[in-house]
Amino acid sequence: MSKYLPSLLLFVTTSSVANIYWQPVEQTHSSGHGRQAKQFQLMGEQPEFSSVIEFIHSDLVSAPLDKKNSIVTLKPTGKDSYHALVARQKSDDFQSLAVRYIYNNGRPVSTSPSDLLAVELGGLQIIPSPLPREHWRYESLKTYNFNVVLDGTPLADHPLLATTTLGSNKVVHTDDEGRVQLFIPEDFPEIVPLKRATPAAELQLFSAVEKDGVTYEASLTTAYHASETSWKSVSLGAGVAFAGIVFGFVINRRLPEHSRRKVK
Repeated sequence: MSKYLPSLLLFVTTSSVANIYWQPVEQTHSSGHGRQAKQFQLMGEQPEFSSVIEFIHSDLVSAPLDKKNSIVTLKPTGKDSYHALVARQKSDDFQSLAVRYIYNNGRPVSTSPSDLLAVELGGLQIIPSPLPREHWRYESLKTYNFNVVLDGTPLADHPLLATTTLGSNKVVHTDDEGRVQLFIPEDFPEIVPLKRATPAAELQLFSAVEKDGVTYEASLTTAYHASETSWKSVSLGAGVAFAGIVFGFVINRRLPEHSRRKVK
């Protein structure tokens, strides 16, 4: 398995990634608090292989999806909780899997996010452990757990490449149980001092392995937001600066007029 580490390290120094992976399509407007249609683009497709796409609902019902120019449109399912957007490319000696978990609002379902994560998709898979709870999101300056499995079996001491669309990258390894702890860096170039006002960035996880003559690839992507501590510290700094201006103005108004006159 270690022979794939040079390939993962190569990803760090190049702009191209061999794996297929999902990325969001920027939309000009949105509304409905999670009920509007969402679009995602499948990147890194290898033209010699066809792509099979499915959308697994939160109640574990699976629906096939068609794409146009590598873009899929996800209409509201009317079901609450996490859904899984899955893409596969495969041949006799190659399997590639791209997964993205998407939260939708709707009517409650009897299943849980843990049930969705337990769905065995086959081949190599990167699985959150667990997914963020409702109304929570991935944030910088926090550590999250992921499992790397091959056909349901954990891979020990296996490399995983973590990259962000803001330029951070790191190769980490799983422990003896196939779990990896990943710290998301604070790499936002600018943080707006309002909750979630800073545009989200993308976290991209990639891995690969070869077994019995078959090459397996896997990706998991998700949005992440600036840490709450970061935007609060920016807000505090702005508030202190503003308070200083106000305090100076008040003190200046209270000084005798001759003390406020400029010296000629």
